[in-house]
Amino acid sequence: MKVNAGLFWVIFLILPLRSVSQQNHLFTSISETQSVHKDSVFRLDLSKQKLVKLPSEILNYSNLRELYLAKNKLTQLPSGFKDLKHLEVLDLSKNLFEKFPIPLCSMLSIKQLFLGRNKITSFPDCLGQMTGLEVLDIWYNQIDNLPHSISNLKNLKSLDLRGVNFSRAVQEQIQALIPWCKIEFDLGCDCAH
Repeated sequence: MKVNAGLFWVIFLILPLRSVSQQNHLFTSISETQSVHKDSVFRLDLSKQKLVKLPSEILNYSNLRELYLAKNKLTQLPSGFKDLKHLEVLDLSKNLFEKFPIPLCSMLSIKQLFLGRNKITSFPDCLGQMTGLEVLDIWYNQIDNLPHSISNLKNLKSLDLRGVNFSRAVQEQIQALIPWCKIEFDLGCDCAH
């Protein structure tokens, strides 16, 4: 009886620890994820891989919470990307996006979105649908304004717009749309107007 009780406590205490450690594990390649069940991939870092296309395997990781794709050569995301319903952190900084990836608009679970240092020229109205956003980092893009729908982002706490050449007037308009948010601007320049 003592052996059974001891075995019960070992199983009861150790199995949850393994599950928690699995959730904290950061996979750094698709091949590394092959060693576990696809539902056990919670965090994946494929930064600096020279990716020009998103590996299709990523769309199978239904429990993915964090995805780091910085410093690649990505220009778009597949429409199936929106099916990653648990994704909370997405880093697409330092890629080659010229347009905001529209599949992101329906991803209400995303809390932190990093799109800095791309070539994005405008953001669509559907940005305002991403109501879970808390951090939006779009520094050093070639945009001249943000959609009014950004005022729907009531959870937004931080917006990084450094390196974006906004006039002082546009900066004031953006701040008025989201007064609850901490916004990082460069010094406003009215030299082009």
